[in-house]
Amino acid sequence: MTLNLEAGGNASGGGTNVGQLALKKPGGLSLGLPLEMNVARGSADLVDVDLPLERQGWYHGSITRIEAEAVLRLLREGSYLVRNSESTKQDYSLSLKSARGFMHMRIQKNEELNAYILGQFSKPFESIPEMVRHFSVNRLPIRGAEHMCLLHPVIAQLL
Repeated sequence: MTLNLEAGGNASGGGTNVGQLALKKPGGLSLGLPLEMNVARGSADLVDVDLPLERQGWYHGSITRIEAEAVLRLLREGSYLVRNSESTKQDYSLSLKSARGFMHMRIQKNEELNAYILGQFSKPFESIPEMVRHFSVNRLPIRGAEHMCLLHPVIAQLL
């Protein structure tokens, strides 16, 4: 038996499987095995910009840099979480697992713009969830992470 990969879709005109492929047998029978085509788009879908930061699963609150690294240590490249900044009370930190280790980037609120900025050079965002969603499909404007997106949110575990 050979398998053909065909774009998923519904010939009856109903819904379509946008962003997925389905495995098909030569006779056109679907095996029902969807394959994710766009990982980055999938991770953006995990960020609900309508939820406040405190209700986002990837927001870990007042954990330290060391605790963030312990959480990220065994995870894959592109895993991230947002936490409160240890050094500046009103700021936040984006902690990211990269191929070279860990990166901790400051998220500051610019009072003049009433917006959040990642590092020094990002465009301003109305909210941190909006920023996280943007950088889950766009590369980070941070030296050393220019090739990276936020791919894998690390959901806080309640103890």
